[in-house]
Amino acid sequence: MATNEVVECIRPLLARFSENEETVRRLVAMDESFDALCHQYRHVIDLLESCKADVGHEAEVEQFEQRRARLEEQLLTRIEGYQPQ
Repeated sequence: MATNEVVECIRPLLARFSENEETVRRLVAMDESFDALCHQYRHVIDLLESCKADVGHEAEVEQFEQRRARLEEQLLTRIEGYQPQ
């Protein structure tokens, strides 16, 4: 994956967990499952922003917010549990 793609993929995650930038970058580079979670997180953030822009999508916004929260929990658990080797 090109550097610009990595940056775009993790930008929302870094905005949320800026204090863990180094760990996030390492995990994205070394752990495919963490990278996949980052892609899911970015996708949900994009969908959430899109739904918020459209009036009448309150139920979808709530679903995406719940999904975002679950992904953030999974990502934070992985970030906090990271042990450099």
